[in-house]
Amino acid sequence: MQKHDRSYSFGKKGRRLFVQEWGEPGLPVVLLVHGFPGCADHGNLMSSSSYWKSFRLIAMDRPGYGKSDVQTDLTPMAFAEQIRTLLDKKEIQQFSILSVSGGAPYSMALAYLMKERVLRMTSVAGVAPMTLRNFSYMNSRQKKTWAMRNFVPERVLRFGMNMVWKSSLEKFEQLVFTEMETFNEHDRRVFADPVVGPFLTETMRQALRQGPCGILHDMRVYSKSWGFPINEIQCPVTLWHGSDDDVVHPRFASDMRDRLPKARLNLISNEGHYSLPMNCRDAILGDLLGLEL
Repeated sequence: MQKHDRSYSFGKKGRRLFVQEWGEPGLPVVLLVHGFPGCADHGNLMSSSSYWKSFRLIAMDRPGYGKSDVQTDLTPMAFAEQIRTLLDKKEIQQFSILSVSGGAPYSMALAYLMKERVLRMTSVAGVAPMTLRNFSYMNSRQKKTWAMRNFVPERVLRFGMNMVWKSSLEKFEQLVFTEMETFNEHDRRVFADPVVGPFLTETMRQALRQGPCGILHDMRVYSKSWGFPINEIQCPVTLWHGSDDDVVHPRFASDMRDRLPKARLNLISNEGHYSLPMNCRDAILGDLLGLEL
């Protein structure tokens, strides 16, 4: 499918949101909301799916990532309002949402705000609010992130992260992300793939081209209430999670299932955080689109 790139401006400051689009008008619309960190380029990972020509895919660099301007005051609901404006401009009335990992707060806000327009939503390896309720299920790096966000003053945290960033991108990656050797065997195989591994690494670098601003913002969002009643989301939601996911614990998926009135959890054995969307791509898309091969 042919890809189209375009930037849209929002608000009085004209802040840019970079959008990529694949597929023909008239096809069912799927809105992709990437994870932490990530960018719209992740849409290319669907190109090998058997369903690739069955839908129109719209993806964006979330503010602060890739080519989208930083919005320090952005909330999940403010993001959802911008996407509503974007879809109005494109005259798209109904759509489905494909949310990945850390994109969950923003996707859920969309489903809450646009109840009458969201057909269904799929959340793949998605986070839940990182509250004391599920603190014990966070990995060691997430616990450190939660503590930093809740107990370190904003100015101090931002200064420290920027200093590490300026010292070198490699050091910054080591600070924020789990090292490859600690990944489970399923995820190690993904990064060892000669095509997928380099692609994921490069898209991470593209996502972080503006520095740590996107990460700092997401850390704040994840560590607190998301700002809207999750239990009022009315569209059908399928939660996909790997049983061996040690980046976002399966307990987070169970938490979201309990919060959402129309949620179904598919817990897939012998899959990790990165292997699940790669190995179950057709099953995930087929379920979202209501199609079977």
